[in-house]
Amino acid sequence: MANVEHVEVLIIGSGPAGSSTALHLIKSNPRWADRIVMVDKAVHPREKLCGGGLTHLAQNVLIELGLPLDVPSFDVKHVRLTYEDKSYSFHGNPVFRIVRRDIFDHWLVQTAVSLGVTVRQGESVTDVSCHDEYTEVVTEKTTFHAKVVVAADGSRSFIRRRLKWPGQSRVARLIEVLTPENASIQPEFKEGVALFDFTPMTTHNLQGYYWDFPSFVNGRAYMNRGVFDSRAHPGKPKADLKAILRDELAQRGLNLDDYKLKGHPIRWWDDSGPLSMPGIILAGDAAGADPLVGEGIAFALKYGTVAAQAINDAFTRQDFSFATYKDIVLADGLFAQLRTRTRLARLAYQLRYPLVARTAWRIAPHVIKRTRWRDPNYVPTIPLSQSGSLVVE
Repeated sequence: MANVEHVEVLIIGSGPAGSSTALHLIKSNPRWADRIVMVDKAVHPREKLCGGGLTHLAQNVLIELGLPLDVPSFDVKHVRLTYEDKSYSFHGNPVFRIVRRDIFDHWLVQTAVSLGVTVRQGESVTDVSCHDEYTEVVTEKTTFHAKVVVAADGSRSFIRRRLKWPGQSRVARLIEVLTPENASIQPEFKEGVALFDFTPMTTHNLQGYYWDFPSFVNGRAYMNRGVFDSRAHPGKPKADLKAILRDELAQRGLNLDDYKLKGHPIRWWDDSGPLSMPGIILAGDAAGADPLVGEGIAFALKYGTVAAQAINDAFTRQDFSFATYKDIVLADGLFAQLRTRTRLARLAYQLRYPLVARTAWRIAPHVIKRTRWRDPNYVPTIPLSQSGSLVVE
């Protein structure tokens, strides 16, 4: 067959999961750099719709890679959770950081390239097929025969769709806009405040929340405003996300029609479905992320840790069935949180009646204060800085 490239590890997708997999492999053995090819249909820096929240869970993965955060970021020191007239807050220094995904993802890719990884940008995958000794991946420019394929190609994963991947396929919905702001007078910027408002759960039957995240784009202050709909209960009617966002903006004196509306999905974590096939493993949003609050970056980066572990093990044993990949994922403490968050999402977003929701909201702060979240050695289920504290307002 003409124009066939043989590669040991082919990573489809150069987002945080794909780049993290390559970086973790190289950390385990620098000689991996010559054995990896990363392919992506996009060209970096590319637009990526995302709130950009980089929690300490994500930063811990960067630390284990020896990568100090080297991109512009905004420190959120006060996270306010609201429901109707009730609210409580988390404080930290910071609770989390906000990055622009186009810059953050590009930085990770550049880091991989600087270490010797071959990255093929602007090259879409058009077909994939499984064979006994390799997986064939066809792109617009060539055909790869790969010993291992890492499908890190996002929530709309082509690999999953093409191979008719078994298991549930639940997807959360998000929409967002960027509104220009005056950082010198906006309290969100001056005090580092991010808002999660769960009021639309009862006013609009939303299975999620509205958010306000302060951020900077090319040095200019913008508020990232959006709506997250977990679809934790797919049988319930879909909330009108655009109407919710329009109402929230109107309360802030803004008109939705004045801004460019963007939307994107987040694939749910599904612990009942497979995460691998012989020669192929899923990573990042292609495998599944958090359905409770939609945190994606931390888990995408951590998939790189477990993917690299599984790949090293496969080459050591010359067993590319990846029969134990899911066990490796589930054994990781961070991914144990995905199972917890999935259960919490189903519980939290089934509160149909205002009285029940208000009662739960009044109880929540007291329950939280009894947890180990103030223990600096404890990794929390909801992203808090390790020095964070809870304030009930």
